[in-house]
Amino acid sequence: METPTTASLYVLSIPLVDPFRTADGVVDRRTIVLVAVGTDVTGWGEAAPYPGQDETISALLDAASSGTATPTLAAALDQAVVDREARLAGRSLGEDGEASVPICVAVGIDGAVDRVDQLARRGVARVKVKIAPDALDQLVDIRRNHPDIVLGVDGNRSFDSIEGLVEPLSDAGVAFAEELLAPGAPGTPRPLSEAGIPHFADESLRTVDDARRILASDRFTGVTVKPGRLGWTGACTVRAMARAANRPWRASGLLETGLGRAYTDRLAAEPDAFTSDVAPAEWFLASAIAPRTTNDGCVIVPVGPGVGVEPDPSALDRFMVERRMIEVVV
Repeated sequence: METPTTASLYVLSIPLVDPFRTADGVVDRRTIVLVAVGTDVTGWGEAAPYPGQDETISALLDAASSGTATPTLAAALDQAVVDREARLAGRSLGEDGEASVPICVAVGIDGAVDRVDQLARRGVARVKVKIAPDALDQLVDIRRNHPDIVLGVDGNRSFDSIEGLVEPLSDAGVAFAEELLAPGAPGTPRPLSEAGIPHFADESLRTVDDARRILASDRFTGVTVKPGRLGWTGACTVRAMARAANRPWRASGLLETGLGRAYTDRLAAEPDAFTSDVAPAEWFLASAIAPRTTNDGCVIVPVGPGVGVEPDPSALDRFMVERRMIEVVV
């Protein structure tokens, strides 16, 4: 976007159903910003900076007040503008995608074994478990309890070496790994690749330029594409770059509401996507804001013009802590 954009910001504070612990810390509440563009036809986006990984909400709002946009706000504005344009044209985003996507739930460190047991009883056949140097043993128990489950792991850049991880991840039958190494730690994905475990960039990929650099190197096997950080336009660009480089890619989110997750759902529905993080927001948050339908272990991809969903006005009223109008240039 090169011209000023007027938008409404809805700041929401929503508690989690259960605390969610990763190597970065514990989150028990999500503060996010829904972005609305247009009045006659409204396009929607969501800025959901993840604590400890992205900018703070206060920094986002301060920047917005001064007429600029932080990274996740810029991504949300892009989503909203693209959504509005598609609604005006009467077309859906990702029209060639699948109608449903198998659920793959991100599972926090605490109580991971019990959580996977619960999910399996709900028909979930794919999980991505958060790990840290002091939290690897639970993978063996998960695999023993569920020999057929697709098991991925996410280290959130908490490990100093890949070599020491190959054996425990192989023993647990891990299907993919995400962002294992701490910044600056040496290593390539070769040991994991030789064990049949692709290694995906996540936190390292925040811009299209990051993706270009990552895909030109051998530090990762593939990339995790997050519309919440890249916007819809950037996410589609990175997907195309990964395809051109013959690298696998997967879709994921930032523990957003059902509105932000709808963009991830759309992306994950593309037929060339690797196992992606797709799950109903109401499984994590006290309110989904835009609930999603599930069937037989799958999320039903929203249909209709644009991203296909809009926030529930009553949920906005319940969880909104602030609303403001802004004009920004991105």
